[in-house]
Amino acid sequence: MARSKIRAAKEEPLSDADFDALPEHDESTAEEIHALIEKEKDDFITFEEYARRRGIKL
Repeated sequence: MARSKIRAAKEEPLSDADFDALPEHDESTAEEIHALIEKEKDDFITFEEYARRRGIKL
């Protein structure tokens, strides 16, 4: 397994300006995630139901 070492470029603590400089990504908001879960919650099954359907003994 390859291993690599990470070395900090500077020793000072990160500031808000450092975080502001990071590129923004298009991520889902919490509201979108909750709406998706609510929409698809009936599609989820319990682990026990999954095992029963697959014939797996727990």
